[in-house]
Amino acid sequence: MIASNTELLARGRQACCVPLPLAIMLNLPLALLSDDLLVSIVEHVSKLPSRDEDLYNLSLADRAFTQSCQKYIFRTLEFGSKKDISEKVRKAKKILEDNPSFANQVRVVHLLISPNECEWLFNNHTFISILQLLSKSSMPPHELHFGGYMLSSFMIMDPILVVRQLAQSFFSQTLTILRLTACGNVPLPLFLICPRLREVFLHEVGGAYPSYGNYPDNLCSGREAPLLEVLDYRNSHSLVEQMITPPPRFKTPVVLWSNLRVLTLSPHEKEGVACLQPILDAACNTLEELYLTSTDMGGCRCIVF
Repeated sequence: MIASNTELLARGRQACCVPLPLAIMLNLPLALLSDDLLVSIVEHVSKLPSRDEDLYNLSLADRAFTQSCQKYIFRTLEFGSKKDISEKVRKAKKILEDNPSFANQVRVVHLLISPNECEWLFNNHTFISILQLLSKSSMPPHELHFGGYMLSSFMIMDPILVVRQLAQSFFSQTLTILRLTACGNVPLPLFLICPRLREVFLHEVGGAYPSYGNYPDNLCSGREAPLLEVLDYRNSHSLVEQMITPPPRFKTPVVLWSNLRVLTLSPHEKEGVACLQPILDAACNTLEELYLTSTDMGGCRCIVF
């Protein structure tokens, strides 16, 4: 079984934190290889099915590979699996505290949550501390994956909490890619708090209750709507409908369609197809690619236009 990236961080941190001159690190015949070739080897390994374990092993094989391997090993910080999420959060915080430079490599935060874990996570002081540690990076993460398991979706019971915590984090200034999976009651202000958001992927996602009467004004108005360039949605029509026509609580759009270049949806979903025309109308001057595909996010795509 491939170890989680948090486990790989823990196992590899001692081997990866002490940079040495290239001449000292290399053992023959690696000493004969150019830097470009060493980087190319790491890039090839990063594309293998067992990439996480292979990159970890390669980083230990010779320190010449360490820096290049770090770029991929630490790229995604993932929380959530069948293992105890609280233990993963604790370990991740310790690793980032012991090796602050690792935060510079993290580009993606992946929150794969089981039911009843969402509110716990966003109320957890250790998790909030991790976000603060990542905010000190020279380039904080720009991509967020959030949601449940496909066979165990969940409802966001306190969406205001989730939006507030993310609004107070670096994500409000850095997030460009958002992937939501297998979760319901997703609030529209999630888009408004991220003005740099450009790509949105929705799979088995449900919109929040339409009134929004209990939401603070600063989460529903007075914010710059993001200019989406990519939208991919499957079985998520209730949220997309609200994105197209927000409830009266919102005086301005929650997303702008005038820069949309790529749109993907499933023709097998009647409700989802109903959202197509208003999006086409709003993006008629910029849309370059329209894909009709299966309801499965991993399914093949057929370009239409």
